[in-house]
Amino acid sequence: MADGIMSWTEVAGRLSAARTYWLGSTTASGAPHAAPVWGAVTGETLYLYSERSTVKARNLAADPRVVVHLESGEDVLIVHGTAEDVGTPAMVPPVVAALAAKYTRPQDQQYLPDHDPDFDVVYALRPRAAMAWRLDDYEGSQRRWSAVLRGKDVLSLRVRVDRCRAGRELRGCRIGRMVRVLL
Repeated sequence: MADGIMSWTEVAGRLSAARTYWLGSTTASGAPHAAPVWGAVTGETLYLYSERSTVKARNLAADPRVVVHLESGEDVLIVHGTAEDVGTPAMVPPVVAALAAKYTRPQDQQYLPDHDPDFDVVYALRPRAAMAWRLDDYEGSQRRWSAVLRGKDVLSLRVRVDRCRAGRELRGCRIGRMVRVLL
């Protein structure tokens, strides 16, 4: 989009197409922790799963704030939000079915919650903000989504983006800085 804003439907579509996600969380000591995870989008919600005994699950139990990043550093999508524990896989059959439909290679089966009872927790990503860009057109491709950008805030952001692109903004011209001010 020319205005630098994207819809949640666009973000969910990008998440849906990905095979693996990087999940960033925080340990009890405050250290960052990153782990690759699988997941599926249903109804525009990204669901991830794990074992409660893992470091990531213990981190999320203590502090549900997360960053989810697609694998690519060339075509970037980063989503900030919280991970809500929605229970065991048996409590969310549509999610288990979506995972089985997505990960269809024979070697995938052993890592799916309907084949491995050790996977005992499913999380729903509750997004707060997202950012995306393509490395080959970093300045021109930067786009944002925010759960809190509404009405006047969106108009203000669009005006600032337009001024930046026209070279009329002297300070804080990067879109990321503008979004942080609004959030």
